[in-house]
Amino acid sequence: MKSNANEHQLLILIERSLDSLRSQYRMHKNEFSDDTVHFLKSLSALQESLREFIEAIEEKKWVRTRDDAQELAGQLGELRDKLSPHLVAKRAEKELREIIAKAQSLPFAAVVAGESELQKQRARLERAAKRCNNCGARMVLRESQHGYFWGCSTFPTCFARRWLSPEDSESLLQ
Repeated sequence: MKSNANEHQLLILIERSLDSLRSQYRMHKNEFSDDTVHFLKSLSALQESLREFIEAIEEKKWVRTRDDAQELAGQLGELRDKLSPHLVAKRAEKELREIIAKAQSLPFAAVVAGESELQKQRARLERAAKRCNNCGARMVLRESQHGYFWGCSTFPTCFARRWLSPEDSESLLQ
């Protein structure tokens, strides 16, 4: 999802205004009241928070696990608080609700890592697969309700199958 152009436009407006006001301040310090200086500092903090918000929205497309979503939700919650009372805080709240809802359907990082490791182990075993005793074709790793087994790659032409050795089974469970 691309970040809303309004946040980009607001950021550009703030940056230009701050640059202009800073150069005026350097030339005419005595014309700036304490309240004006305080306002400029708050505008600078808003600029930084807005920049972080735009980056967080860009990161949203990379969220793949519940852990990622929870981390981004925490960041969006902090940004919502920093951006309050500005209207962009409502957008941060909307994004926060969306990422929390999305998190419910995502797997935990540990599950993703475990699945990835299982795929690596399966690929390693298949590279060392033996040949079918019936037809000589390569055996492939198959999964059934009873666990993994070797099956002929030409199935359904050849129905040959063989159970995994204890070592192969052990390597899949690690």
